[in-house]
Amino acid sequence: MKYDTALFAEHLQKMCRIPTVSSADPDKTRVSDFLELHKVMEECWPLVHEKMTREVIGKCGLLYHYKGTGKSGKLPLMFIAHQDVVPEGDWSMWKYPPFGSEIHDNAIWGRGTTDSKCNIQAYMDALTLLFEEGWEPDYDIYLGFGYNEEIMGGPGAAAPMIVQTLKDRGVELGGLIDECGGIVEKNGKRYADINICEKGYVDVMFTALDQGGHAASPEKNNALVKLAKTMIALDENPMPPFMSPVVVKQFKAQHEHGLIDNAELDALCGDVEGNWDKIVAVCEKDRYLNAMIRTTTAITMCSGSAQANIIPEKATLVVNNRILPGQTIDDLLAHFRKLVPEGVEISVLKGDDPPAEQSTESELFKNIAEVVEELYPGTPLIPTMLTGGTDSRYYCGICPTNSVYRFTGLLQDGRSGGAHQVNEHICLDHLEGDVRMYVSILKRYGK
Repeated sequence: MKYDTALFAEHLQKMCRIPTVSSADPDKTRVSDFLELHKVMEECWPLVHEKMTREVIGKCGLLYHYKGTGKSGKLPLMFIAHQDVVPEGDWSMWKYPPFGSEIHDNAIWGRGTTDSKCNIQAYMDALTLLFEEGWEPDYDIYLGFGYNEEIMGGPGAAAPMIVQTLKDRGVELGGLIDECGGIVEKNGKRYADINICEKGYVDVMFTALDQGGHAASPEKNNALVKLAKTMIALDENPMPPFMSPVVVKQFKAQHEHGLIDNAELDALCGDVEGNWDKIVAVCEKDRYLNAMIRTTTAITMCSGSAQANIIPEKATLVVNNRILPGQTIDDLLAHFRKLVPEGVEISVLKGDDPPAEQSTESELFKNIAEVVEELYPGTPLIPTMLTGGTDSRYYCGICPTNSVYRFTGLLQDGRSGGAHQVNEHICLDHLEGDVRMYVSILKRYGK
């Protein structure tokens, strides 16, 4: 089996030249860009398209299926990723064109290189290498690629439509692998990061109404002022810390393997439950650690009148919230109701409670651990919580083995990065490891 980094890079370059930017407004989705991407995928991986059926779900979601021999008796294995990317931002801040897919400094630069067209590329190249050798798996394989993951659901979300299609056909999964996670190298240590759950997500709107009028004769406490008070209340009164079981498990595993950089936190994690209050005090000093110990609220959008000399009749505030496993949207709303001033209404725009924590005892988890040991001897597999969100949350309900994981073979050593930022890029050296990981998982599953 030949692992051809130059070919892998060529495939990823072709995909990332297409600006498949998703939109919160389904009517503004540039379907033509996604259809162009579909053609590129057919050209890059003809053998996959010969061996697997492919259908379009919704406007431009993709669902692939390979019918295995069935000899293993195992439920299907599914791999998912998303075709869409976030907007490129200010072009002047990019070193190289965001949709140029140019190679510089041993890396491909461009939007989507790390999030998450590299996952699609790796799945397809892994399957091609196996099919070229005459491989016939004894289980079914599904691939699912949505087109609006980056806007986190809402009307027309592709992933729920793909899940519903599978449900309607009576399909249950033995396991699923999505983006995120990988092989982390930091401070001379290496571990495999596998996300066994993720935070929930909800956008909440606060609305205040007022009689409005001319700005030359203002009254106190208008609609926008009420929302300013709301902002301050939310900022100064976050959700209380919460000891989520998956975070306890993560801290313990990281401590056991000497992977916590913060010396004070590391010492406390020898007894996470017993030292929880002290752990909270340490975590609250760091924005990233703070996200591990509480449901967070980010104030992101506010609107008033259309111009400066109009007092708004209606003002709105939108906040983005990430909910710890073990808590719910209802818990958050109850907290908000205690804080907001009189006259401010609260409504949910879109969101989902956290998906269930997945098993660390399942066959697929053990398969992944075995592959990690095979490819990176002595590297521990650490179950973690993803503070962001992915399409994988929709699939937990059709995976009775509780084996929905966010895991890749990408090496995370600081040489790739920039997801959701300018200058997104992926190191060429990282492409082969990703393909190898999926080849090994595909070969091992079902045996």
